Amino acid sequence: MDIRPYEEARDLNAVKRIWYEIGWIEDAEQAKYLKDILRVGRSLVAMIDDEAECLVHTVPGKIRCIDEDLAMCAVTAVTTSRRARKKGFAQALTARQLASGARDGAEIAVLGIFEQGFYDLLGFGTGSYEHQISFDPATLLVDRSFRTPVRLTKANWREIHGAMMRRVRAHGGCVLAPPEIVKADLAWTEHGFGLGYYDGEDLSHFFWCDARGENGPYEIVAMAYRSGDELLELLALIKAFGDQVSSVLLMEPPEVQLQTLLKQPIRNRRNTKASKHENVHRSVAWWQLRVLNVAACVAKRRWHGPEVRFNLSLTDPVEPFLEEDNWRGVGGDYVVTFAESSCATPGTEAHLPLMSASVNAFSRLLFGIVSASSATLTDGVTAPNDLLVALDAALVSPSAKLTWDF
Repeated sequence: MDIRPYEEARDLNAVKRIWYEIGWIEDAEQAKYLKDILRVGRSLVAMIDDEAECLVHTVPGKIRCIDEDLAMCAVTAVTTSRRARKKGFAQALTARQLASGARDGAEIAVLGIFEQGFYDLLGFGTGSYEHQISFDPATLLVDRSFRTPVRLTKANWREIHGAMMRRVRAHGGCVLAPPEIVKADLAWTEHGFGLGYYDGEDLSHFFWCDARGENGPYEIVAMAYRSGDELLELLALIKAFGDQVSSVLLMEPPEVQLQTLLKQPIRNRRNTKASKHENVHRSVAWWQLRVLNVAACVAKRRWHGPEVRFNLSLTDPVEPFLEEDNWRGVGGDYVVTFAESSCATPGTEAHLPLMSASVNAFSRLLFGIVSASSATLTDGVTAPNDLLVALDAALVSPSAKLTWDF
Protein backbone atom coordinates (compact mmCIF):
# COMPACT_ATOMS: atom_id res chain seq x y z
CA MET A 1 0.00 0.00 0.00
CA ASP A 2 1.12 3.54 -0.78
CA ILE A 3 0.64 5.20 2.63
CA ARG A 4 2.17 8.46 3.81
CA PRO A 5 1.49 11.47 6.05
CA TYR A 6 -1.07 13.97 4.80
CA GLU A 7 0.34 17.08 3.09
CA GLU A 8 -1.99 20.05 2.81
CA ALA A 9 -0.69 21.50 -0.45
CA ARG A 10 -0.72 18.10 -2.13
CA ASP A 11 -3.78 16.43 -0.59
CA LEU A 12 -6.36 18.95 0.62
CA ASN A 13 -8.45 19.02 -2.54
CA ALA A 14 -8.47 15.23 -2.76
CA VAL A 15 -9.55 14.92 0.87
CA LYS A 16 -12.33 17.47 0.30
CA ARG A 17 -13.53 15.30 -2.57
CA ILE A 18 -13.55 12.24 -0.30
CA TRP A 19 -15.60 14.07 2.33
CA TYR A 20 -18.07 15.31 -0.29
CA GLU A 21 -18.43 11.76 -1.60
CA ILE A 22 -19.22 10.28 1.81
CA GLY A 23 -21.57 13.13 2.78
CA TRP A 24 -19.53 14.53 5.67
CA ILE A 25 -19.51 17.96 4.03
CA GLU A 26 -22.18 19.29 1.68
CA ASP A 27 -21.17 22.81 0.66
CA ALA A 28 -18.25 25.21 0.39
CA GLU A 29 -19.04 26.83 3.76
CA GLN A 30 -18.51 23.51 5.52
CA ALA A 31 -15.53 22.56 3.36
CA LYS A 32 -13.48 25.59 4.38
CA TYR A 33 -13.23 24.31 7.96
CA LEU A 34 -11.71 20.99 6.92
CA LYS A 35 -8.32 22.65 6.63
CA ASP A 36 -8.47 23.66 10.31
CA ILE A 37 -9.08 20.09 11.42
CA LEU A 38 -6.32 18.58 9.33
CA ARG A 39 -3.78 21.10 10.60
CA VAL A 40 -4.05 19.65 14.11
CA GLY A 41 -3.44 16.10 15.24
CA ARG A 42 -2.08 13.54 12.80
CA SER A 43 -3.40 12.48 9.39
CA LEU A 44 -2.37 9.58 7.18
CA VAL A 45 -3.50 9.07 3.60
CA ALA A 46 -3.55 6.06 1.27
CA MET A 47 -2.92 6.69 -2.40
CA ILE A 48 -4.25 5.36 -5.70
CA ASP A 49 -2.67 6.73 -8.88
CA ASP A 50 -0.79 9.30 -6.77
CA GLU A 51 -4.01 10.75 -5.33
CA ALA A 52 -5.32 10.47 -1.76
CA GLU A 53 -8.32 8.12 -1.61
CA CYS A 54 -8.45 7.36 2.12
CA LEU A 55 -7.64 9.48 5.19
CA VAL A 56 -7.53 8.65 8.90
CA HIS A 57 -7.18 11.52 11.36
CA THR A 58 -6.41 11.40 15.09
CA VAL A 59 -6.02 13.97 17.85
CA PRO A 60 -4.77 13.64 21.42
CA GLY A 61 -7.12 13.88 24.36
CA LYS A 62 -8.02 12.38 27.72
CA ILE A 63 -10.75 10.07 28.98
CA ARG A 64 -11.86 9.76 32.61
CA CYS A 65 -11.56 6.31 34.15
CA ILE A 66 -13.53 6.49 37.43
CA ASP A 67 -11.63 9.44 38.96
CA GLU A 68 -8.39 9.37 36.92
CA ASP A 69 -7.53 10.44 33.39
CA LEU A 70 -6.03 8.21 30.72
CA ALA A 71 -4.12 9.69 27.79
CA MET A 72 -6.38 9.08 24.77
CA CYS A 73 -5.82 8.75 21.05
CA ALA A 74 -9.12 9.96 19.56
CA VAL A 75 -9.74 8.63 16.05
CA THR A 76 -11.83 11.51 14.73
CA ALA A 77 -12.11 10.63 11.03
CA VAL A 78 -11.88 7.43 8.99
CA THR A 79 -12.86 8.39 5.44
CA THR A 80 -12.61 6.37 2.22
CA SER A 81 -13.55 7.47 -1.28
CA ARG A 82 -16.02 5.63 -3.48
CA ARG A 83 -13.31 4.09 -5.64
CA ALA A 84 -11.19 2.86 -2.74
CA ARG A 85 -13.68 0.68 -0.85
CA LYS A 86 -12.84 -2.89 0.20
CA LYS A 87 -9.10 -2.50 -0.34
CA GLY A 88 -8.13 -2.56 3.35
CA PHE A 89 -7.02 1.09 3.38
CA ALA A 90 -9.13 2.20 6.35
CA GLN A 91 -8.00 -0.64 8.61
CA ALA A 92 -4.35 -0.30 7.62
CA LEU A 93 -4.32 3.45 8.22
CA THR A 94 -6.21 3.18 11.51
CA ALA A 95 -3.83 0.48 12.77
CA ARG A 96 -0.82 2.68 11.97
CA GLN A 97 -2.47 5.62 13.71
CA LEU A 98 -2.97 3.46 16.80
CA ALA A 99 0.71 2.53 16.72
CA SER A 100 1.72 6.19 16.43
CA GLY A 101 -0.59 7.12 19.27
CA ALA A 102 0.84 4.38 21.49
CA ARG A 103 4.40 5.50 20.78
CA ASP A 104 3.42 9.08 21.65
CA GLY A 105 2.12 7.99 25.05
CA ALA A 106 -1.58 7.34 24.42
CA GLU A 107 -2.88 4.71 26.82
CA ILE A 108 -6.25 4.09 25.20
CA ALA A 109 -7.95 4.78 21.86
CA VAL A 110 -11.57 5.78 21.28
CA LEU A 111 -13.62 6.28 18.11
CA GLY A 112 -17.18 6.72 16.91
CA ILE A 113 -18.52 3.93 14.72
CA PHE A 114 -20.53 3.89 11.52
CA GLU A 115 -21.47 0.29 12.33
CA GLN A 116 -20.50 -2.33 14.86
CA GLY A 117 -18.00 -4.95 13.71
CA PHE A 118 -15.57 -3.13 11.41
CA TYR A 119 -13.28 -1.83 14.16
CA ASP A 120 -13.49 -5.05 16.17
CA LEU A 121 -10.83 -6.34 13.78
CA LEU A 122 -8.47 -3.70 15.23
CA GLY A 123 -9.14 -4.61 18.87
CA PHE A 124 -11.97 -2.20 19.64
CA GLY A 125 -14.83 -3.19 21.93
CA THR A 126 -18.28 -1.60 22.06
CA GLY A 127 -18.82 1.21 24.57
CA SER A 128 -21.75 1.96 26.86
CA TYR A 129 -25.24 2.82 25.76
CA GLU A 130 -25.89 6.54 25.42
CA HIS A 131 -29.45 7.69 26.11
CA GLN A 132 -31.00 10.17 23.71
CA ILE A 133 -34.24 11.76 24.88
CA SER A 134 -36.75 13.68 22.75
CA PHE A 135 -39.18 15.65 24.91
CA ASP A 136 -41.43 18.67 25.06
CA PRO A 137 -39.37 21.33 26.90
CA ALA A 138 -42.53 22.66 28.53
CA THR A 139 -42.80 19.37 30.46
CA LEU A 140 -39.45 19.79 32.24
CA LEU A 141 -39.97 19.67 36.01
CA VAL A 142 -37.21 22.19 36.76
CA ASP A 143 -38.67 24.83 39.04
CA ARG A 144 -35.98 27.47 39.29
CA SER A 145 -35.07 30.82 37.82
CA PHE A 146 -32.33 31.41 35.29
CA ARG A 147 -30.32 34.47 34.38
CA THR A 148 -30.38 36.11 30.97
CA PRO A 149 -27.80 34.14 28.95
CA VAL A 150 -25.13 35.41 26.60
CA ARG A 151 -25.67 34.67 22.92
CA LEU A 152 -22.88 32.48 21.46
CA THR A 153 -21.98 32.21 17.78
CA LYS A 154 -19.55 30.16 15.74
CA ALA A 155 -16.98 32.89 16.39
CA ASN A 156 -16.91 31.80 20.08
CA TRP A 157 -15.31 28.46 19.28
CA ARG A 158 -12.27 29.00 21.49
CA GLU A 159 -14.40 29.91 24.53
CA ILE A 160 -16.66 26.94 23.86
CA HIS A 161 -13.69 24.60 23.63
CA GLY A 162 -12.40 25.99 26.92
CA ALA A 163 -15.74 25.31 28.59
CA MET A 164 -15.73 21.74 27.25
CA MET A 165 -12.22 21.23 28.65
CA ARG A 166 -13.23 22.58 32.10
CA ARG A 167 -16.61 20.85 32.36
CA VAL A 168 -17.36 18.30 35.05
CA ARG A 169 -16.58 14.82 33.73
CA ALA A 170 -17.94 11.58 35.12
CA HIS A 171 -16.64 8.09 34.28
CA GLY A 172 -15.90 7.98 30.54
CA GLY A 173 -15.98 11.75 30.06
CA CYS A 174 -13.44 12.79 27.44
CA VAL A 175 -11.76 15.93 26.17
CA LEU A 176 -10.09 16.60 22.82
CA ALA A 177 -7.07 18.88 22.99
CA PRO A 178 -7.13 20.99 19.80
CA PRO A 179 -9.73 23.82 19.82
CA GLU A 180 -10.05 23.63 16.03
CA ILE A 181 -12.09 20.45 16.44
CA VAL A 182 -14.85 22.53 18.06
CA LYS A 183 -14.53 25.22 15.38
CA ALA A 184 -15.48 22.71 12.70
CA ASP A 185 -18.22 21.03 14.76
CA LEU A 186 -19.98 24.37 15.29
CA ALA A 187 -19.67 25.25 11.62
CA TRP A 188 -21.26 21.98 10.58
CA THR A 189 -24.50 22.60 12.51
CA GLU A 190 -26.78 23.94 9.79
CA HIS A 191 -28.90 26.22 12.01
CA GLY A 192 -26.67 26.41 15.06
CA PHE A 193 -26.84 28.82 17.97
CA GLY A 194 -25.53 28.85 21.50
CA LEU A 195 -26.55 30.28 24.86
CA GLY A 196 -24.40 30.34 27.95
CA TYR A 197 -22.95 32.10 30.97
CA TYR A 198 -19.56 33.51 31.85
CA ASP A 199 -17.64 33.39 35.12
CA GLY A 200 -15.29 36.32 34.73
CA GLU A 201 -13.57 35.90 31.36
CA ASP A 202 -14.26 32.16 31.13
CA LEU A 203 -17.37 30.60 29.63
CA SER A 204 -18.62 28.50 32.55
CA HIS A 205 -21.66 26.67 31.16
CA PHE A 206 -23.47 26.63 27.85
CA PHE A 207 -25.29 24.59 25.27
CA TRP A 208 -25.04 24.62 21.48
CA CYS A 209 -28.25 23.85 19.62
CA ASP A 210 -29.18 22.95 16.06
CA ALA A 211 -32.61 24.54 15.48
CA ARG A 212 -34.93 23.07 12.85
CA GLY A 213 -37.91 25.22 11.94
CA GLU A 214 -40.14 27.46 14.00
CA ASN A 215 -41.30 24.75 16.40
CA GLY A 216 -38.29 22.45 16.30
CA PRO A 217 -37.17 19.83 16.83
CA TYR A 218 -34.21 21.54 18.51
CA GLU A 219 -31.17 19.30 19.03
CA ILE A 220 -28.71 20.07 21.83
CA VAL A 221 -25.46 18.90 20.22
CA ALA A 222 -23.03 20.06 22.93
CA MET A 223 -23.37 21.01 26.59
CA ALA A 224 -20.90 21.85 29.33
CA TYR A 225 -21.25 22.76 33.00
CA ARG A 226 -19.07 22.62 36.11
CA SER A 227 -21.69 21.72 38.73
CA GLY A 228 -25.17 20.38 39.22
CA ASP A 229 -26.47 23.90 39.81
CA GLU A 230 -25.13 25.02 36.42
CA LEU A 231 -26.75 22.00 34.76
CA LEU A 232 -30.11 22.88 36.31
CA GLU A 233 -29.79 26.47 35.10
CA LEU A 234 -29.24 25.20 31.55
CA LEU A 235 -32.25 22.89 31.83
CA ALA A 236 -34.38 25.80 33.10
CA LEU A 237 -33.22 27.80 30.09
CA ILE A 238 -34.22 24.92 27.77
CA LYS A 239 -37.61 24.75 29.50
CA ALA A 240 -38.20 28.37 28.50
CA PHE A 241 -38.21 27.27 24.84
CA GLY A 242 -41.49 25.48 25.57
CA ASP A 243 -43.56 28.57 24.70
CA GLN A 244 -42.68 28.00 21.03
CA VAL A 245 -40.66 24.82 20.58
CA SER A 246 -42.53 21.52 20.62
CA SER A 247 -39.59 19.14 21.05
CA VAL A 248 -35.95 19.11 22.10
CA LEU A 249 -33.49 16.27 21.48
CA LEU A 250 -30.84 15.86 24.17
CA MET A 251 -28.21 13.26 25.06
CA GLU A 252 -28.93 12.46 28.69
CA PRO A 253 -26.39 14.02 31.08
CA PRO A 254 -24.73 11.40 33.30
CA GLU A 255 -25.68 13.28 36.47
CA VAL A 256 -29.44 12.84 36.06
CA GLN A 257 -32.08 10.36 34.94
CA LEU A 258 -33.86 12.76 32.64
CA GLN A 259 -37.17 10.87 32.70
CA THR A 260 -37.56 11.78 36.38
CA LEU A 261 -37.46 15.47 35.41
CA LEU A 262 -40.31 15.20 32.86
CA LYS A 263 -44.03 15.58 33.49
CA GLN A 264 -46.05 12.53 32.37
CA PRO A 265 -43.29 11.14 30.11
CA ILE A 266 -45.10 7.88 29.30
CA ARG A 267 -48.38 9.62 28.46
CA ASN A 268 -46.58 12.13 26.26
CA ARG A 269 -44.68 9.35 24.49
CA ARG A 270 -47.98 7.64 23.73
CA ASN A 271 -49.71 10.83 22.57
CA THR A 272 -46.89 11.95 20.26
CA LYS A 273 -46.12 8.60 18.63
CA ALA A 274 -45.21 8.89 14.93
CA SER A 275 -45.06 12.70 15.13
CA LYS A 276 -41.92 14.63 14.15
CA HIS A 277 -42.11 15.87 17.76
CA GLU A 278 -42.39 12.34 19.15
CA ASN A 279 -41.40 12.08 22.81
CA VAL A 280 -39.14 9.05 22.79
CA HIS A 281 -36.15 7.55 24.58
CA ARG A 282 -33.56 5.82 22.41
CA SER A 283 -30.36 4.07 23.42
CA VAL A 284 -27.37 3.29 21.24
CA ALA A 285 -23.72 2.41 21.74
CA TRP A 286 -22.15 4.69 19.12
CA TRP A 287 -18.51 4.52 20.27
CA GLN A 288 -15.81 1.93 20.87
CA LEU A 289 -12.54 1.81 22.79
CA ARG A 290 -9.39 -0.27 23.04
CA VAL A 291 -6.41 -0.40 25.38
CA LEU A 292 -3.04 0.70 23.99
CA ASN A 293 -1.07 0.28 27.23
CA VAL A 294 -2.22 -2.49 29.57
CA ALA A 295 -0.09 -1.47 32.57
CA ALA A 296 -1.20 2.16 32.46
CA CYS A 297 -4.89 1.33 32.11
CA VAL A 298 -4.91 -1.29 34.88
CA ALA A 299 -3.11 1.10 37.24
CA LYS A 300 -6.03 3.55 36.97
CA ARG A 301 -8.57 0.93 38.17
CA ARG A 302 -7.91 0.94 41.90
CA TRP A 303 -10.03 -1.44 43.99
CA HIS A 304 -10.40 -1.00 47.76
CA GLY A 305 -11.79 -4.47 48.39
CA PRO A 306 -9.97 -7.80 48.68
CA GLU A 307 -7.06 -8.06 46.24
CA VAL A 308 -7.84 -9.83 42.96
CA ARG A 309 -4.77 -11.35 41.29
CA PHE A 310 -4.63 -13.52 38.16
CA ASN A 311 -2.78 -14.42 34.99
CA LEU A 312 -4.11 -12.78 31.84
CA SER A 313 -3.58 -14.25 28.39
CA LEU A 314 -4.44 -11.37 26.05
CA THR A 315 -4.88 -11.56 22.28
CA ASP A 316 -4.80 -8.51 20.02
CA PRO A 317 -6.25 -8.75 16.49
CA VAL A 318 -4.49 -5.56 15.35
CA GLU A 319 -1.14 -7.33 14.97
CA PRO A 320 -1.59 -8.54 11.33
CA PHE A 321 -2.16 -4.93 10.25
CA LEU A 322 1.19 -3.79 11.67
CA GLU A 323 3.73 -5.72 9.61
CA GLU A 324 5.87 -2.64 9.00
CA ASP A 325 5.50 -1.11 12.44
CA ASN A 326 7.51 -1.66 15.61
CA TRP A 327 4.42 -1.47 17.85
CA ARG A 328 2.82 -4.88 17.82
CA GLY A 329 -0.29 -4.31 19.86
CA VAL A 330 -0.73 -5.43 23.48
CA GLY A 331 -1.19 -9.16 23.12
CA GLY A 332 0.75 -11.41 25.49
CA ASP A 333 0.83 -12.77 29.04
CA TYR A 334 0.38 -10.53 32.08
CA VAL A 335 0.07 -10.87 35.83
CA VAL A 336 -2.79 -8.52 36.77
CA THR A 337 -3.60 -7.24 40.24
CA PHE A 338 -6.65 -5.19 41.13
CA ALA A 339 -6.13 -3.64 44.56
CA GLU A 340 -5.56 -0.23 46.15
CA SER A 341 -2.46 -0.11 43.93
CA SER A 342 -3.43 -2.01 40.80
CA CYS A 343 -0.81 -3.18 38.34
CA ALA A 344 -0.15 -5.39 35.33
CA THR A 345 3.30 -6.83 34.59
CA PRO A 346 4.43 -9.06 31.71
CA GLY A 347 4.74 -12.76 32.46
CA THR A 348 2.90 -15.44 34.41
CA GLU A 349 2.91 -16.74 37.97
CA ALA A 350 2.31 -20.34 38.95
CA HIS A 351 -0.84 -21.19 40.91
CA LEU A 352 -2.71 -18.02 39.86
CA PRO A 353 -6.03 -18.47 38.03
CA LEU A 354 -5.98 -17.74 34.29
CA MET A 355 -8.24 -15.44 32.30
CA SER A 356 -8.10 -15.58 28.50
CA ALA A 357 -9.49 -12.57 26.67
CA SER A 358 -9.14 -10.41 23.60
CA VAL A 359 -8.10 -6.79 24.02
CA ASN A 360 -11.62 -5.94 22.81
CA ALA A 361 -13.16 -7.71 25.80
CA PHE A 362 -10.55 -6.62 28.34
CA SER A 363 -11.05 -2.97 27.38
CA ARG A 364 -14.78 -3.34 28.02
CA LEU A 365 -14.10 -5.02 31.37
CA LEU A 366 -11.77 -2.24 32.52
CA PHE A 367 -14.41 0.42 31.88
CA GLY A 368 -17.23 -1.58 33.44
CA ILE A 369 -19.12 -1.74 30.17
CA VAL A 370 -19.62 -5.47 30.62
CA SER A 371 -19.10 -7.60 33.72
CA ALA A 372 -16.57 -10.43 33.72
CA SER A 373 -19.33 -13.02 34.07
CA SER A 374 -21.33 -11.52 31.19
CA ALA A 375 -18.20 -11.34 29.05
CA THR A 376 -18.03 -15.14 29.08
CA LEU A 377 -21.38 -15.12 27.26
CA THR A 378 -20.79 -12.30 24.77
CA ASP A 379 -17.05 -11.57 24.47
CA GLY A 380 -15.32 -14.95 24.44
CA VAL A 381 -13.72 -14.53 27.88
CA THR A 382 -12.77 -17.68 29.77
CA ALA A 383 -11.85 -17.83 33.47
CA PRO A 384 -12.64 -19.87 36.61
CA ASN A 385 -15.93 -18.97 38.25
CA ASP A 386 -14.29 -17.74 41.49
CA LEU A 387 -12.20 -15.26 39.50
CA LEU A 388 -15.23 -14.07 37.55
CA VAL A 389 -17.17 -13.40 40.75
CA ALA A 390 -14.24 -11.47 42.25
CA LEU A 391 -13.82 -9.37 39.09
CA ASP A 392 -17.55 -8.64 38.92
CA ALA A 393 -17.14 -6.87 42.27
CA ALA A 394 -13.76 -5.26 41.60
CA LEU A 395 -14.67 -3.71 38.25
CA VAL A 396 -18.19 -2.49 38.92
CA SER A 397 -18.51 1.16 37.86
CA PRO A 398 -20.99 3.80 36.67
CA SER A 399 -21.94 3.69 33.02
CA ALA A 400 -19.21 5.31 30.90
CA LYS A 401 -20.47 8.46 29.10
CA LEU A 402 -18.20 10.36 26.71
CA THR A 403 -20.32 13.58 26.75
CA TRP A 404 -18.37 14.75 23.70
CA ASP A 405 -19.49 13.54 20.28
CA PHE A 406 -16.70 12.93 17.78
